[in-house]
Amino acid sequence: MRSKLIFTVNLIVGVAILAYVLHRFGGDAIAILAANPNPAYGLGVVFAAAATVLMLSWRWGFVMGGWHSPVGLIQLSLFRSAAHTLAVLVPSGKLGGDPLRAWLVARSGISGGRAIGGVTVDRTLEIGSSAPFSVLFAVLLLQHGVPQLEQALVTVLAGTFALAVGVFVAVRRLRQGRGLVASLARSAPLRRLTAVDARLDVAIDADETTADLVGRPRRMAIAFGAGLLANILVIAEFAMLLWAFGLPSDTTAIVAAIFATGAAHMLPIPAGVGVLEGAQVWIFQMLGYPTDVGLAVGLAVRLRELLWMAPGVGYLLLTSLRSSLSQMRDE
Repeated sequence: MRSKLIFTVNLIVGVAILAYVLHRFGGDAIAILAANPNPAYGLGVVFAAAATVLMLSWRWGFVMGGWHSPVGLIQLSLFRSAAHTLAVLVPSGKLGGDPLRAWLVARSGISGGRAIGGVTVDRTLEIGSSAPFSVLFAVLLLQHGVPQLEQALVTVLAGTFALAVGVFVAVRRLRQGRGLVASLARSAPLRRLTAVDARLDVAIDADETTADLVGRPRRMAIAFGAGLLANILVIAEFAMLLWAFGLPSDTTAIVAAIFATGAAHMLPIPAGVGVLEGAQVWIFQMLGYPTDVGLAVGLAVRLRELLWMAPGVGYLLLTSLRSSLSQMRDE
């Protein structure tokens, strides 16, 4: 109840901020976007976004099944888009969609433990492969006149170090056969919960799957490299997005747009309403651009978000419709 109240209040605040910014600068920002759009670069954004999702989905499948993924690439891409939609709507640093990913892939016939282990390792690889880019982006922005990011750089470095330590400890426990999820589930307080005790086999399976995966360094190295490539595709995607609308598109502007987008999704506001646009306005003002330019970038990035969400939303709606029709036929 408390979390719902916080999210509701934050959403109202975000909507209020967005309404104010759009009222003051929305007309000029839309005029900038509509002034000279480039359809070729717009199509490039679509292809780059599709390539990024496919690369991330391929890595996920590769982590679970090696070169022969147990679930098709297109299906994994739809699962990932659906999870991205949930993660955006329920702000959680993009982690909120992971349970949905595990559930969807488990529903496709993969064991629950294997699904959870695969998603866990895939998410860890994603965070790890994104960390170097986050550090590089923060350094570049600091060098180009955004001193307020000094604290952000320290936070990113501390988070990267903490991740490295956490992964080291987790891998060590798994290789010693001590487990992670199963060990927690076996603890006395949790074992008293019938639901936990009944699903202990899934936790054990998840630990065994994770231990098996971390024991395959070649597979993990290839998956990590795929994550680096996916981050490069994201950079290309943002570059073409800015080119498509004639927005500032030098290296600093591209980095600023990516960094502000990532920061906005870390805040507990559903869909980053108001925050995404506000973050772009703030960081582009720090770079010397007027408010309407920053807002135009924010609106362009919002279009990109909708592009990423569209396949997942369509998949969830179609699945729900099929389920409803099936229930009606059964009745």
